[in-house]
Parts: sequence; structure tokens; C-alpha cells
Amino acid sequence: MKRHFSVITRLSLLLTLLAALIMLALMMAVDDSLKRFQQNSVETDQAYMARIMRNQLEHDALLLVRALGDNLGVEIYNRDLSAIGQAFERLDQTRALLYFFIYDRDGLIIHDGSASVQRFGAPVREHTPTDLRTGMSEHLLWQQDQLHLNTQVSVGAEPLAGIAVGFDYSQAMASVRAEAAALEHDEQGLFQDLRQAILITFVLLLPICMLSARWLTRALLSPLQTLTERSVRYADGERELSFELHRDDELGRLGSALERMRQALEQSHHQVHQMAYEDAVTGLPNRRWFQHKLNEVMHRCASVDSRFAVLFIDLDHFKQVNDTAGHERGDHLLREVSRRLRATLNAQHNRRGPEPLLARLGGDEFVILLPGIQTSEEGADTARALAAALASPFLLNGQYFSISCSIGITVYPDDGVSASEILKHADIAMYSAKQHGRNQFAFFQRGMTEDLRERLEIQQGIRDAIDADHLFLEYQPIFDLQSGRMRCAEALLRWQHPEQGLISPARFIPIIEESDLIEDVTRWVARRAMRDLKPLLERDPAFSVSINISGAAVHQLELCDHICQLKEAHSLPDGSLCIELTETSMISHLERSETALRRWKAAGIEIWVDDFGTGYSSLAYLNSLSIDGLKIDRSFVHNLIDGHSKPLIDAMVALADSLSIETVAEGVETEQQRETLTRMGVTFGQGFGLARPMRIEQLSEQLVRLRETMDV
Repeated sequence: MKRHFSVITRLSLLLTLLAALIMLALMMAVDDSLKRFQQNSVETDQAYMARIMRNQLEHDALLLVRALGDNLGVEIYNRDLSAIGQAFERLDQTRALLYFFIYDRDGLIIHDGSASVQRFGAPVREHTPTDLRTGMSEHLLWQQDQLHLNTQVSVGAEPLAGIAVGFDYSQAMASVRAEAAALEHDEQGLFQDLRQAILITFVLLLPICMLSARWLTRALLSPLQTLTERSVRYADGERELSFELHRDDELGRLGSALERMRQALEQSHHQVHQMAYEDAVTGLPNRRWFQHKLNEVMHRCASVDSRFAVLFIDLDHFKQVNDTAGHERGDHLLREVSRRLRATLNAQHNRRGPEPLLARLGGDEFVILLPGIQTSEEGADTARALAAALASPFLLNGQYFSISCSIGITVYPDDGVSASEILKHADIAMYSAKQHGRNQFAFFQRGMTEDLRERLEIQQGIRDAIDADHLFLEYQPIFDLQSGRMRCAEALLRWQHPEQGLISPARFIPIIEESDLIEDVTRWVARRAMRDLKPLLERDPAFSVSINISGAAVHQLELCDHICQLKEAHSLPDGSLCIELTETSMISHLERSETALRRWKAAGIEIWVDDFGTGYSSLAYLNSLSIDGLKIDRSFVHNLIDGHSKPLIDAMVALADSLSIETVAEGVETEQQRETLTRMGVTFGQGFGLARPMRIEQLSEQLVRLRETMDV
């Protein structure tokens, strides 16, 4: 076996042999050897330190961006720019960033890290280095001291978006160069001293130099050898070591500098690990950690033929807490929810069995893994206990908040044989629980998949329809029953799907109202209706247009202010814009509704109660809220002639007269209905018997014709 001698041994033998040669040749050889050793040592150390630093920075940056993408999957999917901006602000506080782009699969920027998202919709290739490969793939690019990174964000197995980030590591690399320069300076001084000592020693005491050569080289170079060995061990993954040499000379300072660098890297690694596997709001494990544990438990159960359950928990109406009380209080509520969930699991846990695992997936979604169950009923028992634990109101900063939860349950191996399938089916079961009234749990069933697919297609289709301008408005006129004059028109949302054609509003509007799309759609309808109203007012200054506001959106004061700002921006006269609200939506959010209604009234917007008589009718709210009119529901008009609704309509008209407000009868389909309603004192009528919904061009033409006819 060939024996490898250390640098110290080889150098001491070389000096001993050279000491026997003539003085000049010996001095030249020693001098040349020392110069080469110094140069190689400096270059090796510099290259090694730079490589170690770059590798660590690449690893940390990649792990950080992947964790960020996993944490923002739901927000990117829902285009929640505010939540993405907050995540960027937290990232920007800990890293020096050149740019930060989240873009969709078409390469168009969704968020650029700025508060105003100025580059929204711009191609990401125009704002990233030419050599950086963007798209749904992973790529690292160094340009001097700048690291450019591109990776994808996936939901399940499907790529959703891409993230391109530029890190400025000039400060870190400058520190490495400074340490390398210090090392070079120290080594240069050291080797100069060594050369002088050797030369003087050979001139004065050549025999002593020959005897002391090995001892001298070992004494001077052993610390460097120690640092080199420890650096190699650290690069190989050994973390329990120190670079301290406990010396007061240059090598001691070098060891101390390397030790500080090691501690800084370890701290950074720990922080990145926390960001990658721990939820920052609740302190619970995050989605990445849970998926890893789910795979582990699944492999273990497969080998021993065991079962486990996954409970997918979604908080009902949590978005309303964020909208009404702010995100800070919403985060506080999430922490309290996680505390109750953990306490309930601890109380339910059988100490002899495996411990249940709790994690937060993001937003208002939590997930629980119950290993080692015997029957599905154990999952149901746990779901009941969790729902009961969240039923009690939460006291946050002196204010009570009541929430509930919808829970979906899957059981392995009955409902799936892969981690992604188990989690996906639990999510589907949770959506089923929500669709059936919320505040309940549901086990996964195979028939649920198709219902959820259609629901997700509609949600995604509406997002695309807004961007691609596949939505449009039709207007159904409202006539004065006495004079026949067209007084108003109600804006009705329609969706022309590029593949499925015209989709019924009854199919997509309920899904919009139950999702976070309601605000975006309402804003679109308000913008389009006010744009269409402007030319109509030129033909008839007394004309008005009404838009419907869902109960899911009426409590959002930002939307209320947005409608007021749109009216002002279009310079619409007071009374030309009407807002229709159902009784149920106002009663459900009475305090917030009253605030919104008063703002709209102050801005010159009329308020009408839609579908009157079908909700929670109350004289108190009609008297307290600023209502301009009532729209009598079509069910009463339908039963007017042959049914028994005439006394009810008489009562509604009398109520409106006593409050000095107007009435509109919906669903007028026959001339007999129109004449009867006119005699009963109903002011306005709307229905297929008077006019069907029409495009804005037809409405404008009919408005002109009616005015000309009435003028004649």
C-alpha cells in the first residue's frame, strides 16, 4: 500500500536534503519552493472559500424560494396580490434582492414585489437576465456576485406559476474576498519570515538547520494543516467542529475568522430550515413538512398493512374576519385556532398509540394526520371534537369572533394510495362539506370529484373570462306602468365561454358568490355598467342603471368606496346609479350594510331592496336604512291573477307609500298582470312581458325610439 506523506513531512525532508548542497543552490531552491507553496496555498484557500460560499448561498437561496413558492401556492392561485406583497416584504427584510417576480405559465408577471405591482402583466423575460432560463423549470445563474434563480410553483403535481428572484450577494462575497485578502497578507508575512529565518539559519548554523528543519516546518505549518483538514470535514457535512486554534498570532486570527464565518452560515442554514418547514404565523409545521411526514407514514403503513386518516380543515368565513378586523387580528385568530386544535388532539390522543400530526397548509386551511386508526369512525369522532372546540367564540383584543369549520376526511388505503391523492381527496371532501351548509364534516366519496372539477373549472374560467373579456352585460328595462316610459335598466351579468358557449347565470353566479371572486366580478360589473351608462344619459338625462351587489360583497367597505370613486370618476349625476340588495344580505350584515348604504347615499347612489318579501322582512331595517325603493319578487306577481298574492302586494304597496318609496314589480309577463299592478298602485314594472334583457346597443336604440314616440 502506497504511503502518502503530509506536506510537513515532505517539506522537512526536502530541506534536509538541500542543506547538504552548496549554499547558493540550496538558498535558491528553498526560496523557489517557498514561493510556489505560498502561491498555491493562497489560490487554493481563495478558490475553496469562494466555492464553499457560493454552494451554500445557492442551496439557501433555492430552499428559500421553494419554501416561498409552497407557502404562496394558494395566494398565487387566488391572485391574492396583497398576501404576496406581504410575503415579499418579509423576504426583503432578510435578503438583499435585485428583483422579485412571480409570473404565470405564459410568462406574464403576476407580482413584482412593489406595492403598486407596476409590472403586472409584463413579460418576465424583459426584466430578467438574458441567460436566465425562465418558465416552469429550475435554473441558477451567477453574474459576478449576483445570483439569479428561477423555479416553479406547483399545486399538487401541476405547475401553477414561476418565481424569478435576483439575490445581491456582493456583501457576502466581499466578506469572503476580504477574509481571503487577510489570509493572503498573513500568509505572505508568514512565508517572508520563514524565508528569512531559513536563510540566516543556513548561513550561520547549517547543521542546526538540518536538525531543526522538520521541527520548524511542523511548528509553522501545522495550524494551516489543521484548518485545511477541518475545512474539508466541514464541507463533507460535519457540523460539530470549530476552527478556533486558540493562538494569538495571524493563524489564530485566521481560525477565528473562519469560525465566525461557520457560525454565520449555520445560523443562516437554521433560519432557512425554519422558513422551509415551519409556518411563520402559527408556529405549526407547514405544507412541505406535512407532505414529507405523510409520505413517511404512508410507506410505513403500506409495509405493516395499517390504516390512517387525514382531516382537511377549512375555517368558514375566515375571510370576513380579515376584511372586517384586519390581517393582524386574523393572524391572532389563526394562532388561537391552532392552539385549540392542538389541545383537542392532545386530549383525544391515546398515549399508547402514535401521536397525531397537525400542520397549517396556508390561509385558513389546516390538516391533521391520524395514524394507526382501526375504523373510519375514529376520524369522525375527532372531527366532531375539533368542530366543538372551535364553536366557542374567540375573544381577541376585547372583541368576540365566532367561526366554524368544514372538515373533509379521507382514509388510507380506502381513498387513495399516494400522498397527493389522499390530500387531494380530503380537500374535495372538505369542499363537499362546505357546499352542504358548512360547519360539518364529510367523508370522501368518488362522486365528489366530478362536482369539484366543475366548480374549479368555473372559478378558473371566471378569472380567465375577466382577463379575456368573455364577460358582458345585458340590460333589462324597467318601465313606468302608467306612462310606459323606460325609467331604468337592470345590469345582468352574462358569460360567453369560448368553448361551451353562453353559460347560464344560475350555474356560475352562486359559485362566484361563495368564492373570493365576488369582489373582482362586482368591480368589473360596476366599471362596465357605469361606462355604458354615460352615453345613455346623453339620450335621456333622467335615465338610470341598477347593479346587483351580493351579500358576500356588501360588507367589504373597500368595495363600497371603489363604487363611489367610480361614480365620481365617470361624473355621473346623483340618482343615475342604483344598487340592488336582497333583504337577506342586509339583515345578515346589518351593521356593515348600514355603513355601506349611508356612504352610497351620501355619494348620490339610490338603494333598492331586491326580491322583497322572500327574505327576513323587517319594518325596523326599512325605517332605519336609507332605502329608495322595493322590488316585489316575481313569485308574488306570478300568483297575482290565479293565486292569493294580491293582499300581500297591496300590503307591500301600502308599506312603500307610508315610507315614501317607490315599488317595482318583477316578472311581469302578461298584459293582465301589468293592468292589475297599475290599478294596485305599483309604480314600475319589469319582466319578459315588457322587455327582455338586451345588449347595450339595443337598449340605446329602444330608449331613443320610446322618447321619440312619447314626444309625438
